Amino acid sequence: MASHIPGPLYFAQLGATGTPMIFLHSTPDDHRLWLYQTAHFSNWYRTIAVDLGGYGRSPAVQAGVTIEDHADACWEIVDRMTSGGAIIHGNSMGSEVAMHMAQRQPHRTKALILSGCGYVPTPEVFLRWADRYRTEGIALRHAQLLDHFAPVSRENPTLQHYARIVAALSNAGTLDSIVANNEALGHRPDPSFYDGITAPTLIVIGDLDRTKPASFELQKRIKGSELVFLPEVGHACNLEAPAAYDAECLRFLSGLGLHSNG
Repeated sequence: MASHIPGPLYFAQLGATGTPMIFLHSTPDDHRLWLYQTAHFSNWYRTIAVDLGGYGRSPAVQAGVTIEDHADACWEIVDRMTSGGAIIHGNSMGSEVAMHMAQRQPHRTKALILSGCGYVPTPEVFLRWADRYRTEGIALRHAQLLDHFAPVSRENPTLQHYARIVAALSNAGTLDSIVANNEALGHRPDPSFYDGITAPTLIVIGDLDRTKPASFELQKRIKGSELVFLPEVGHACNLEAPAAYDAECLRFLSGLGLHSNG
């Protein structure tokens, strides 16, 4: 059992066979961030969309939780499917967990697909969110969910509906977990951490995402990684532009011999 996460994580699986493909969401979302990808990629893969500790139906985290704890808890899910490898997707906080998964078990990481992320060497942005949640409470969750979309997309009724249904699944431990997880994100890895990420890596960034400037440096630090941009979308590019996100992923995986329509 992973430290500071008192129980197994909840996950939704589609596809009974094929290479495991695990999906890790941003904060304050839950596994439903990946609803289009799990529906699509389950045609070929065993898709596993996870509620990270403290979100959705997973147990609340304990004080002192780390991103390494989240990575270990996610590998525990993969262990239930296979002793072999997995393809890992992560968005924002999920990308941080995904990178730690890849760094901790490089031999099992078949491919790494990151979005909503960049090289962030200092903790300020994460600690500001922790402080805001302490002050504003759980109501901030709905606002932050919408903030992940490009400005024009925030008026989209479907994305507004998504934000409402995710925000509705909160419990007594959600607020404290969101604070603790932002504090965990504030413990930035040493620059040498990225040298341990050796899996083939694709970085997919919305052209309107605030992380775009930092994505160039992340690409430099993950050796051999590829960086692509999706036009007119923001932080949650996989949800705003699912067809474009999926197409980039399938192109990348096909080039690695990890996907075939046959």
